[in-house]
Parts: sequence; C-alpha cells; structure tokens
Amino acid sequence: MPGSYQNRAAGFEALLAKLIHRAGWQVKNPSKSEDSGVDLVARHGNKAYLFQIKAASEARKDRALPLISQAILEVHRAVSRFPGKAIPVAVFAADHVSESLAEQIEQFAAHNAPDVAIGIIDASGFRRFSGHGLEAFNAKRSSSGAMESVQNGSPSGNLFSDLNQWMLKVLLSEGIPESLLSGPRGHYENASQLADAAGVSVMSAFRFVRQLSQDGFLEESDGLRLVQVEDLLERWLASQKRVREIPVHWILRGQKNSLHSVVRSYVAKMRSRPSRSRRAQEEPLRKELPRICVAVFEAAEMLGFKFVHGVPQHFYMEYLDPAVLYELGLSMQNANDKVAGAYIRIPENPESIFRAAVERDGLPVSDVLQVWLDVSRHPARGKAQADVIRKKVLSHLFRIGRA
Repeated sequence: MPGSYQNRAAGFEALLAKLIHRAGWQVKNPSKSEDSGVDLVARHGNKAYLFQIKAASEARKDRALPLISQAILEVHRAVSRFPGKAIPVAVFAADHVSESLAEQIEQFAAHNAPDVAIGIIDASGFRRFSGHGLEAFNAKRSSSGAMESVQNGSPSGNLFSDLNQWMLKVLLSEGIPESLLSGPRGHYENASQLADAAGVSVMSAFRFVRQLSQDGFLEESDGLRLVQVEDLLERWLASQKRVREIPVHWILRGQKNSLHSVVRSYVAKMRSRPSRSRRAQEEPLRKELPRICVAVFEAAEMLGFKFVHGVPQHFYMEYLDPAVLYELGLSMQNANDKVAGAYIRIPENPESIFRAAVERDGLPVSDVLQVWLDVSRHPARGKAQADVIRKKVLSHLFRIGRA
C-alpha cells in the first residue's frame, strides 16, 4: 500500500539522516517545494552528496535490483539538475538484508552504474556502502536490537508514549474481544508489519520494538511475542500521569438525560466530514473538530462491567473547545467539583485512546484496557472497579510469559 511504503521509506530516511548527522556531516531533507528529486542532501567539507533511498518490505533479489535501479536513475537525474557538483548515492533499505544480497546489489551497481555510490542499510544496524569514500559508514549487524548502531548512547525512549501505548494495545488485542478494544489483530513477524497494521511510521515501530526487547518484554524468535505481561501492565499502570479533568455543568435542566443523544449527533457530524487527510488538502485553514469518547466508570458500564454508581459522567475530548462544549449542552462557566455534572478529560495520549475506542449504541467508548488504566487509581472505588475488569477480561493477559 502507498501509505505503508511511505511510512517505511520515511523511517529509513530518518535513520540514514541521523547516521550522517552523527558523523559530523551537514544533512537536510529537501522540502517538496524544492522538487529536488532526492531524499537527503548531505555536505562534508566541500563535497555534496545526494541520497535517493528505496525501501522494501522484503529483502529479495527480485525486489532489490529493480529498486536500486530506480534509485540510480532518479539520483542521476537529480544530480543533473543540482546547482554545482554533487555525488549521487543510491540506497536500498529493508528490515534485514543478508550479506549475499548486499554483494549482489553492489555487483549489479558496479557493472551498470560505476559512477554512483551505493548504500545498503537495514533495521538491525547493518550498513554497507561502496564508492566515493562512503565506506567509512560501514558497520556490521548489531545483535542487541533494531537500529542499535544508530541509537547507541542515546537515552532510552518513553516506552509508554502515546503511539507506544497504541502499539501495546495492538499487540495485546488478540487476547481481548473486538467488542472491548478496536484495533488490528494478527501475528507480526517484525516491526514493519506492526507499523503497517498500527498505522504508524516504521521508525516509531522499530524504536518501540527495540525498547520492549531491551526491557525484557518481547521475544522475537517467532515473530513479535510479548512476555512477562503482568510486569509490563503493572509498569504501564505506574507510568500513568494525572489527567487534566475539567468540571462542567449542563446549560439546560434535564440535559443530562439527553447528553448521549447530543454526543451521537456530534459524532455523526464528524463522520460525515471528509477524512482528516482530505480536509488538510481541501480546507487547510478549517479547524479540526476534537474527537470525543465516553470514559472512566460510564465507559466501564457501557462495556458491561458496571460496578460503581453515582459518579459524574466523564468524557475524553481531544482538546478543549468551548464551542463544542456548548454544542453538547455543557459549560465551564462557574463549574467546580461541588456542582460538576460531568468532567471533560484532556488526554496526553489521544491516539492510543481514540484509535482503540469501541462503539456502543452509536457512542465512542474507551477500550477496556484504557478503562482499567483510568479507574485503577480513581478515588471513587476505582481499584475495586479495576479488579472486576482484571478478573473478567485481563486475567489471562497477566499470565502470559510469567516465569
């Protein structure tokens, strides 16, 4: 698919740019408006290098040679239009490139385009360059995880960033019914497959997989398999920050009883609009409407796990928009915890929340993992509610990979 290819290519492009930058070279990504026809422009001393990168989902000869040929043609054309002298560099990238395939690519290029420098990179740190002094970038495959050679020495990332939480839900989704968590379900052999399924960049998935593996929560002997899941979930829970909650009240008496119908109308209006990507092209100045979904205890009830009674309604809203609040019949004016009829929660992890939300009676509702995370430390009998969800839905997950 074009989108998955773009994600994969962008991931390797970022990987190569970081590699070049760490070597002390100047590097930039040409903007689309420049129409340079290359992915990266690098400078070292008085020399300029133009890099054209082609990425493949599978490192096979019948895929690699046509792609390196295309890269050679495109970078040749870019050099002819570049202001001043420049060295063309064609790069092939894939998750894992064997030594034998790398040799075949080099031999093919040496025979057909001896004036072009050739690069081969993969996600495990393998780098093989030939021509114009680029051999200095060569490196053997790392045994310690994806992109370790580039990431070496950099601080650990946030295992529970927004997109990482979403990818965790994707990896855990096979053990959770679709009615309780929305997301792709399947077996993923590598980070690229996970990226395609989750709709994230390859680079994001590589970093996530690398950190899971480093922290002992992932085995890659038979695809991507989570282990020590109980420890992982407890660590995920401990990482949760206090969510900003805004008390609101109903503008009209009796509005509480009709809030669901108003939210349904709002959601229907959102869905009737073009996709976000289309709107960005067609209406670049038009403001996006914030996504919303039912949260916390009411979400638990709508998922079939009612336990706590008498707690105000909670909704996640992607960002605070007073006009949307008014449309829903809610107001922040003079609202406080004593008179709050509902609470609006502004999430730090919107992609994880809204991508995994399920639908109940026309309403988007937080997924069961999110509800478990949200209620676990809630003062209004949250732990008891979390224990119900853990016992009825998550208990088998806690046993996966237990020593």
